[in-house]
Order: sequence, then C-alpha cells, then structure tokens
Amino acid sequence: MHHVDCGFSVLAIYLKKGIPFDVVTFTTPIRGIFTENRVKDAVDFFKKLVREKICEPNEVMYGTVMNGLSKKGHTEKTLSLLRLMEQGNIKPNICNSNIVIDSLCKDRNLDAAISLSNEMNRKGIRSNIITYNSLIDGLFKFGQWEKVRILFSEMVNHNIYPDMHTFNIVIDGLCKEGKVEDAEEVMRHMNEKGVEPNILTYNVIMDGYCLRGQMDRARRIFDFMIDKCIDPDIISYNILINGYCKKKKLDGATQLFREISRRGSKPNIVTYNTILQSLFEVGRIGSAKKFFDEMLSTGLVPDLCIHGTLLNGYFKYGLVDEAMSLFNELERKRGKSDIEFYNVVINGLCKNRKLDKAHAIFEAFFYWTASECENIQYNDKWTLS
Repeated sequence: MHHVDCGFSVLAIYLKKGIPFDVVTFTTPIRGIFTENRVKDAVDFFKKLVREKICEPNEVMYGTVMNGLSKKGHTEKTLSLLRLMEQGNIKPNICNSNIVIDSLCKDRNLDAAISLSNEMNRKGIRSNIITYNSLIDGLFKFGQWEKVRILFSEMVNHNIYPDMHTFNIVIDGLCKEGKVEDAEEVMRHMNEKGVEPNILTYNVIMDGYCLRGQMDRARRIFDFMIDKCIDPDIISYNILINGYCKKKKLDGATQLFREISRRGSKPNIVTYNTILQSLFEVGRIGSAKKFFDEMLSTGLVPDLCIHGTLLNGYFKYGLVDEAMSLFNELERKRGKSDIEFYNVVINGLCKNRKLDKAHAIFEAFFYWTASECENIQYNDKWTLS
C-alpha cells in the first residue's frame, strides 16, 4: 500500500513485545522502501541489519536488495552484491544470478552477461528459462541472430523449452527487423508446441504490419485474435488506429474508434491524440476541434502531447490567435516549466512571420530560466552552509 512508515510502526510494536523475528520480517520493509524509490534508505537499512548482526540475510533478502538496485540502473552495485554473497555463508542461487544477468543485458553489456551465465553454470548454478529469456532479449536488441540460434540450441540440449515470454521476445525482435511474416510463422509454431499466443503476441505482429503500412494484414491478425476469444485491449486499438491514420485512412480509424466503447473498453489520451493529429494533417480543423471537445466531455485531462498537437495544428493553418489564446491559458495553469510549449509556439510564430512576438516570448522564457538558475544556486549554497 506504499505506507512503509506504518509498516515500521508495526515493526516497532513487534520488537517491543518480544515476538520472535526472522529474515522475512526485515525483507518486507526493505522491499517496501525500494517501492517508494528510496534506494539509499533501503541499502542503509540492509547494511545496518548486517553490520549489527540483527539478522542473517538469506537468498531472498539479497535478491530483494539486488532487484531494487537493478531496477534503478545500479548494475555495478548489483554485481558487487553478488560477489559479496559468494564470499559469505549464503551462496547465490539462480534467482540472484538472473537478476544480475538481466541487469547487465538491460545495460547493453551482453558480453559480461553471457560471461556471468557461463561462470554460474561452471559453478553448478544451472541456467533456466529466465536466464535464457534475458540473454535472448538482449541479443535480439543488438541484432545478433547467430548467437540467438546458438542459445536456442543450447536450451534444447539442456531440456529447457521456450515459454510464452521467449516466443514473444523472438516475435518482437523479428517485427522490429521488418520480418513480420517470419514472426507470424513463429506464432504458428507456438500453437504447434501447445503454447497459446497472448494479447501481447498479437499486438506485436499487428504493429509490425502497421509499420509496413499493410493494414489489411494487420486487421486480419486483429480479427483472428477476436476469433480466438481474446478481447483486444486499448493498446490493440491504438496500434490499428495509428496504422490507419498513418495511411490517411481516417474512416477506418474513426470506425475502429467507435467500436472501442461497444466492446467495453475506453479510448485513452493516446487514442484521442492519434486521431487529433491525423485530422489536423488532412486539414479537417472543424472536426479536430469537435473531437477535442468530445474528449473533454469524457473527463479525460489533456496532457502535454494533446496540447502540443493543438498548438501545432493551429499554427500550421495560420490560426495564430487561437494558438496564442491556448498558449496563454496553459502558461497561467502550468507556469513556465515546459520548454516544449515554448519551442512549439516560437516555431509556430516564426513560420507565420510573427518574429517580434516569437522573440518576445523567447526573451521572457530566457530571463525566467536565468533567474530560476540563480535561485537554485543560492538555495544550494544556503543548504550546504
């Protein structure tokens, strides 16, 4: 529930009552501190437990700390903790190793990840499907197809067979390379192996066809998914709508948009922004304004992207007064924190030959930024002193 302070209050009562505690008792608050993004506090608490010998960490506690560090990009510290485990009484297991291997892969340090996997195998900690999935995902992102094939052969030799996640990684990698037919072939292979494709599988293949502008094939996958009794989610709809909009097939996009509610889903900000951009691109200004009003009526709050789309659209068709009216309203509500707004407005004014106004806005933002920097420097000095 993200109420770690309450958790510690219970822990204090727990200890005062003399109720016996174990490693699980302290692993829970460590995990809680990490979920609140307080990495230093979590590590300090862990060190205190070890230093004062309050409890002996086990593989799960080490894994909790390693996972927390890994998710925040502290790969070197995660690896150091693994090495520290190797020197102590509690030796790392495959779960601990997988956390580090996955972190190295996400850090694009594939050689170190493969090296660590081989090292763990030599020490008797055998790789499992999670290990292979992390390595395969990393290799696909680098386009190292030959190494992926070697890993697949190695998996099968060790009687480890691809699971849903493995297939989805492969399909995603193929689609990103433009090999969508091959990805669809892999999906058929999944069915043969008794692994049912999930919504992510279908979404990835649909997106692959949409990126190639093959909307008929994308729609075929969408309909096939429904035939398989898998309800499309809002991501499925957004992928197809974006594909239709890119092909300037607004009728198809609008028809699909109306279908969302009938199937029990709700359009989100991305859905509205995609169609809004497309309406402006084809010059349907009136329709774009009505569509924006429709979005507001649903209770959705416009974000930075929506406002950027409106500003760009107004400036593109010379509606400078409407653009400036929106900009002034946003400035009152949001302050001067979003440089993107200023870039859009300055660019729009320049293209509409309103150079004096553009320069005035630039100067106002420049002087505000300079004064803010001075305040920050002053406050930092005061805090340090």
